[in-house]
Amino acid sequence: MRIIYLHENETLRYSAEELGKYWEMMTGEKPSVAYAATAAADAVNLGLLADFGRPADDVEDAVLEDVLDVNIECGRGFIAGSNPRSVLMAVYRFLRAAGCRFIRPGEGGEIVPKADLGAESFVYRKKADHIFRGECSEGAISYEHMRDTVYWMPKVGFNMFMIEGLVPYFYMHKWYAHVSNLRLGGHGEVTDFAFLEGEIAKLEKDMRKLGLQFHNIGHGWMFEPLGVHMGSPANEAAALREEDKRHLALINGVRDRYCGDTFFTNFCYSNPETRALLVSFWVDYLKKKPYVDFPHIWLADALNNHCECDECRKKEPSDWYVILLNEIDEALTQAGINVKLVFILYTDTLRPPKTERLLHPERFILLSARSIDYNKGYEKVDFEGEIPPYERNKFPTVSPALADLWRKEWMEAFGVRIPACVYEYRFYTFHYNHLGHLKLAEGVHRDVLRLKMMGFDGNMSDQTPRAFFPTALPMSVLGETLFDESLDYEAFAEDHLYHTYGEDYKAARKYLEAVDAILDPVTMNTDYKAAGMEEAGIGSESDGKGKPWRGNAAFARDLEGIPAVIEELRPFIEKNEHKGEEVHKKSWFYLRHHTFIVENVAKIYHEAAIGSIEKAREMFLSFMDELSGKEMEIHEAFDLFLFDRYHRNKLGIPRLPYFG
Repeated sequence: MRIIYLHENETLRYSAEELGKYWEMMTGEKPSVAYAATAAADAVNLGLLADFGRPADDVEDAVLEDVLDVNIECGRGFIAGSNPRSVLMAVYRFLRAAGCRFIRPGEGGEIVPKADLGAESFVYRKKADHIFRGECSEGAISYEHMRDTVYWMPKVGFNMFMIEGLVPYFYMHKWYAHVSNLRLGGHGEVTDFAFLEGEIAKLEKDMRKLGLQFHNIGHGWMFEPLGVHMGSPANEAAALREEDKRHLALINGVRDRYCGDTFFTNFCYSNPETRALLVSFWVDYLKKKPYVDFPHIWLADALNNHCECDECRKKEPSDWYVILLNEIDEALTQAGINVKLVFILYTDTLRPPKTERLLHPERFILLSARSIDYNKGYEKVDFEGEIPPYERNKFPTVSPALADLWRKEWMEAFGVRIPACVYEYRFYTFHYNHLGHLKLAEGVHRDVLRLKMMGFDGNMSDQTPRAFFPTALPMSVLGETLFDESLDYEAFAEDHLYHTYGEDYKAARKYLEAVDAILDPVTMNTDYKAAGMEEAGIGSESDGKGKPWRGNAAFARDLEGIPAVIEELRPFIEKNEHKGEEVHKKSWFYLRHHTFIVENVAKIYHEAAIGSIEKAREMFLSFMDELSGKEMEIHEAFDLFLFDRYHRNKLGIPRLPYFG
């Protein structure tokens, strides 16, 4: 058996090696893998569409668009794509057709059956339905967490990953300092920036090998030209020179770090010298890292932090933003750097510019940050009422309808349609409302099918790379539906759960459905304030679903059914946790830990539902201490930091500090 790749390209070589690896695992035969300038009739040949005379009239931008084209007959033929990444994805489509299942990232996450691939025939052509399909780093993360995720992504339809910041310092610090796990260290003062920089260099190498769309930076870059790396507040303060504060936004008469944090600090964008400093950063950075496909040029995070000097007041933030983007565009053009630049509609820049316009919109991609009620999903609703007037540093509550109106006005200001991607937060903490995962997966499928209606060309999910507990179904549905909107959700879910749990998968599904029914996601989604923190007494005596969880007698009664649901599942856990495929054993192992979490969450919110909020808080802190002792057993799939943050917010418990 021979596997040939037709270009000396790292991703094509890796694609051929992957096909060879799985071929040997499935057949016992080790194929030869080699580069050749021309295809061979007695081999599986990997290359681009043009190498095999395949049509490419549906490809406008080969960097953005993925077309997979496969024709294998009895172990011979070609696997082609519109770009090297697409070839890798096409390899995995062929393997899936042969019976492989890529359940979740990391070891013990896939099903690889024995099969005679030499007898397999597979003819397939598909252009991905969305050009943006991926995620952005969040939560508490290590290099290994991100690495395992990016190697899994092209197996299930994803094509991009974003590293936020030159180094995602805060997110990685939360893991390496174990900010939410007091048993493992808790309040670490500092995580070494140089160490994290080295870890990210390894991840960048992985992404180049996979050929994924490489999105980078976003927040956290503006202090770099001042010599200040994102890090602990004490280190940042020590590194910032007094004379450089003239570049920072003037707020309440002071130019300094906003809330003591560079991540939240805007600059004085009306100052030409300041903008020149920021422009020079991007030219230097992209010269050093020409492999970054999509640099994200965002302003600072947080609200009400724009400069209040007399010059900045002459224009709104979006106008100064467009001026900065145009100057970066011009400088990169002069430097011969041809990349797509991504700008974001977020907080103040949700408002379209009043006076400024992008001079070369064809260079840009629009990213629209959206935080909606994901239980209801995307809805196309016309905005009614008066648009609130702009008031500097008095950011208003913005409805989804108004955000959509402003995005439409941004798009109309370009004169041409540019690609638009939604940036959402479903797997940040919202997914902890859905401990059963099945309603979550259904909502993912529903909303991907609405993206085009909303005017989006894909989805970037701001999230933890560890959103696989108890299942990988919601994330798999996200990738697969973004790739192919014709996905039959129920058939896919049944197949996925069968391969996740094996012969007793129906018992697992019954348990997950019961958890979704009792720990109702709509009820759980109400937060600390919406949950009636005023002393309202005990609430509804009838159906409590969809109502706030505090003082909800019907919800309390429902929660009392959780122990019986767990007891019904327990024999299946004991039966399956130590036998069969590795993926099955690990899945049942996760379910055992999941029952522990569900049992405790039910007890905690039962106390809150009968009005004992202080007891609920005490129980949660005790539970988190016990869960901390189990974290290392499930950390590959479960983000303890975000889980802790989510429930602290919900119960009104102060967050743990990032630094000591």
